[in-house]
Amino acid sequence: MSDHYKTPKPSNSGFPQSREQKLLEMLKVADHALKHNLYVTTLNEKTYKRTVPSKEFYVHQWNWDSAAVAMGLVHLNPERAYDELRALVSGQWNNGLIAHITYNPGETRYYPQAGKWHTEQFRRGEIVTSGITQPPLLSIAVDYVYKHSPDGAAGDFLDEVLPAVMKYHDYLKRYRDPEDGGLLTIVHPWESGTDNSPRWDSSYTHINLNDVPQAVREDVDANRTDDKLGKASHRPTQEDYYRFMGLVALFAKLGWDYEKIVTQSPFAIKDILFSSLWARANEALADTLTRVGRTDEAAKYHKWAQQTQEALAHTWDEEHQQYCDIDVAQGRREPIIEPTNAMFLPLLAGAVTDEQLPKVLTRLSDPEQFWPAYPVPSIALNSPKFELTRYWRGPTWPITNLLIIEGLMRYAPQSAQARQMGEELVDRTLDMIAKNGFYEYYDPTKGEARPGREDNARQFGFATFSWPAAIFIQLAEQYRKAR
Repeated sequence: MSDHYKTPKPSNSGFPQSREQKLLEMLKVADHALKHNLYVTTLNEKTYKRTVPSKEFYVHQWNWDSAAVAMGLVHLNPERAYDELRALVSGQWNNGLIAHITYNPGETRYYPQAGKWHTEQFRRGEIVTSGITQPPLLSIAVDYVYKHSPDGAAGDFLDEVLPAVMKYHDYLKRYRDPEDGGLLTIVHPWESGTDNSPRWDSSYTHINLNDVPQAVREDVDANRTDDKLGKASHRPTQEDYYRFMGLVALFAKLGWDYEKIVTQSPFAIKDILFSSLWARANEALADTLTRVGRTDEAAKYHKWAQQTQEALAHTWDEEHQQYCDIDVAQGRREPIIEPTNAMFLPLLAGAVTDEQLPKVLTRLSDPEQFWPAYPVPSIALNSPKFELTRYWRGPTWPITNLLIIEGLMRYAPQSAQARQMGEELVDRTLDMIAKNGFYEYYDPTKGEARPGREDNARQFGFATFSWPAAIFIQLAEQYRKAR
């Protein structure tokens, strides 16, 4: 085992009393948080029950947030988990896209509002969405919810959502892997789920701010809200937002035609996080189909998963000891070398070879890079780009921890180190959340959500956040079963 792994456990644990007792207490708090964030709306004469990420700011339904939330909800209230995923697929476009935001009517706190996307021609009656997607956690959530449901309870739910999930996968394969190479292309930083990650810094240079329409920049200046409701120094920069919204304007101009967008966008990346989830998602979808006796249909998704596993293994850069995103914008093919936590997601996909595994675990277990007191930071601590509090440029996020944990445990049967690190990351993530409550992200060095500041809910992301609550539930279940 690497010496890097032998780091002391964090002090000031979130479990000062019996761990079991503290887990039970926090599960009640998590249940309360998810009930608090329930949003009920009627559209097209049908009632939808969605869980918004946070009523402080994120007052709509986000794609991979909701998928994570459903996996927690099934342990508390299976019907709410079913409702969550039904609502998520309700706005699916005819071409199969399931957007990254499904908007709740009348809510204006979040920018960009629904009208900024100009997706009216794709709306499902009164259901309005954005025009891009997010990492494909959906089928993983559907499979998880189905497996953890009471016997016979999830049949109707599965009959309703499974066709939408299959259509979504077919959309991703057709439009995001047109060359049939196994890796998927994202065309907007928001699609990565890691909006302002240093992964995208080099690609941003291809988006000339002078090419962003003046009207777009003025709109951002006048109407952006996240840096006012939250702390501006923790949020993406204003230039980030000019680029974000400039891409939205370009895609709207292209009529949301993804055959054009994928080839013409100045931002187009073969994303290793997105593609790793894609491989695992295809496995999950194939498993679901097999479980209900549709083995012939499952074979296609098994094949796609294997293709992506092989493609991910070939993104390994031996010199830098990491997997790399690939910038493919407008005919390029340039590896992106940034030491972010995305490099560990091929574990989830089962794409890490026997030769690569010890190198991946050595990098992950280094306390000067990715294994501080509360791992896993969104970029290595020793990177010059590390920022303790700025969104995806330093903090630890429970969602990526969950995915890395699942990846480590996938390799547990062949690696004692992977198993021990996975168990330790479960413990530390539970501790981190229990100490602070449910925030977007946390200080990886101290596990705090309000580092050195007054107890203000807006100091480190937004509070009473849904997916840390749901992830806490899911990890607590893992902890209790393991022990």
